Amino acid sequence: MSWGGMAAAQNALPSGQPLVLWEVVWERVEGAGTQAVFRFIAPQIARDGGTVDADAAFTDLDWLCTTHAIPVARLPAARADTVVVTLMDRPVARGTTDAAATQYFGVYTIENGECSPSDF
Repeated sequence: MSWGGMAAAQNALPSGQPLVLWEVVWERVEGAGTQAVFRFIAPQIARDGGTVDADAAFTDLDWLCTTHAIPVARLPAARADTVVVTLMDRPVARGTTDAAATQYFGVYTIENGECSPSDF
């Protein structure tokens, strides 16, 4: 998978919204293995002026897990047991809050090569 293909992948997003891959972070989670966090800037989810509602954003999260996170999580050097996919309307530093920002999170367990939504 090439991250250079992200622009082409945007057209395939269920909502059709444009995205920018902001960062990918691997974290050790005590008792749960390795977690890969994929963070995307998605301006169209903004409360003010956005065109993508929560239902569409969550559909996009599922799609991004399947199409982007799973291929990376399968790589031997980047293996992950769980995946977090984040959409944010503006950059927000990981672990901080921004009351003006809109963010959606999807947490997934990788089971049999598929994204299985998890409660967090």
